[in-house]
Amino acid sequence: MGKLILCSSAIAKQPYCFPMTKTKVYSIEEVCYYIRNNIYMMQEEVFDKAFADWIRNELGMAETADKLDRMREDHNNLKDIVVTLCCSCDYYTEREINDLIAIMDQTQNVPLRGRQKIKADTYLKNGSLERAKQEYERILKSPDMINASSEEYGDLYYRLGAALAGMGEYRHGFQAFQKSYEYAKTQKALESCLYCLKLGGMPEEYEKAAIEMGVTREQQTFMDAQYEEALRQSVDSRECKMVRRIRRMKEQGDPSYEKVAKELIFQWKTEYRKSMLP
Repeated sequence: MGKLILCSSAIAKQPYCFPMTKTKVYSIEEVCYYIRNNIYMMQEEVFDKAFADWIRNELGMAETADKLDRMREDHNNLKDIVVTLCCSCDYYTEREINDLIAIMDQTQNVPLRGRQKIKADTYLKNGSLERAKQEYERILKSPDMINASSEEYGDLYYRLGAALAGMGEYRHGFQAFQKSYEYAKTQKALESCLYCLKLGGMPEEYEKAAIEMGVTREQQTFMDAQYEEALRQSVDSRECKMVRRIRRMKEQGDPSYEKVAKELIFQWKTEYRKSMLP
């Protein structure tokens, strides 16, 4: 969870994994902490039957689980569910629970696309890039966007481009950033648009796009210098240092290099699968 939490209740043998962020929790106190720190993107469907079963079977909180089941069947709102969970242990004070209620009341007044954007931004922040992509695309296609401003469209397309570029879909990322620039005319959208073409190994399209988007030779020279500097800095990243370390271990005849290499590859696979999980 990233924080030391004193748990006085039961500790689960098998954790519950919140589907949006892939965060694992082992106690009702951790559930409450998670809710508080993700309150803006909480939705009723997060607390489905599988969650209630986990509360019942792993934490031994049958009464709370039964309440959750009834609330789900009666279509109770999110506020009632959160209050029930937070009141089932002593992790938060009454004042803190009231603060949560106030936040949920404020969130209810946020337009639908605003709540959807919070959800998409959370996916993007946590590296769930495929989910973020799907959410941004859903928002952009939503009839609710009919009254959206050019700046809002530009921001959404920019974030969609960030998700696509993070997945290595540079051509599609270029198209999203290009849309962002068409709507909002921001410098960051312009630069990201062209960097996607560079990263995707499309030099001819890069030159063509730079001309079409009105990039001066001075601007292009500056952007090229920024790109090269970013490449140089990437050499000092933790991943690159680890690869160099493995290479040295192999050259020095250290047989443990295989174990270290496999651990690094497993980590990369795990991160990639998380980002691509639909």
